[in-house]
Amino acid sequence: MATIAGTYKTYNQVGKREDIEDIIYDVSPIMTPFTSAIGTSTATATLHQWQQDSLSAVAANAAVEGADAGASSVDQTELKNASTQIFTKVVQTSGTADSVATYGRGGTELQYQIIKKGKEMRRDIEHAFVGALQAGTAGAAGVARQLKSAQNQINAATTNTAGANRAFTETLLLDVLQKCYNEGGEPNQVQVTPSHSVVVANFAASAGRERDFGTGTTITNAVNIYVSPFGQVSVVVNRFLAANTCLVLDTEYWSRAVLRPMQTIVLAKVGDSDKRQMLTEQTLVCENDKASGLIEALTA
Repeated sequence: MATIAGTYKTYNQVGKREDIEDIIYDVSPIMTPFTSAIGTSTATATLHQWQQDSLSAVAANAAVEGADAGASSVDQTELKNASTQIFTKVVQTSGTADSVATYGRGGTELQYQIIKKGKEMRRDIEHAFVGALQAGTAGAAGVARQLKSAQNQINAATTNTAGANRAFTETLLLDVLQKCYNEGGEPNQVQVTPSHSVVVANFAASAGRERDFGTGTTITNAVNIYVSPFGQVSVVVNRFLAANTCLVLDTEYWSRAVLRPMQTIVLAKVGDSDKRQMLTEQTLVCENDKASGLIEALTA
């Protein structure tokens, strides 16, 4: 229907107010399942060290009556280490950017960017722990120190690997759970990638399994708890986990050793701007490398 001639319309109207919601929508994932599951300790040097030990293997033990006590047999503890890694972000905003009226910040532009960069650092730390597969390095002049990722701290005795990538299966999971059990570990958590969480959900489709298929309009197709002959573990999806790995964790034996806690440093003012450096220095500690397990060489 045509409008009435002479009607003033918005298309060429001057002076219209902007219509912008006073909120910023950000769907970027910020959950850090591995970092959130482990403990925190203190580092006092860039090379952080700790010891682990184990009992000798079981053996026949029968002494002749009246026999001499014999020689002592003492096993040494094993010294482990990891270098600390510096994580940093820099924020710099002009005086004008902090003065103009804005939408969705809840404060100045500088404050908003500091909060945003803090979330980014949490993700970077999680990536270093479980996504980057870092071998660890002590660093050198012009070379940054790097911590050792979780996958590179787990013992070969509790690892299942192959020469070529293969599909993730329940058999592989049971194998690593059994290896951890044999070594004395009691894993309580399995961390999987999003695609592998779908595979775990399909474990329940095997014949003879008990499963809640949902009632009414609800369908349940997830496995949050997996019970095996070697104990119960929670299944946790981790977006930042390296694509070809699955971690079988005894979280009691993991921690992050912090040399410098998260801090925001006010840098020297240069010109008409304010600059901040956000910084933390820490490393990942696997307190006993046989308590947890690893499945690697998996297809995505």
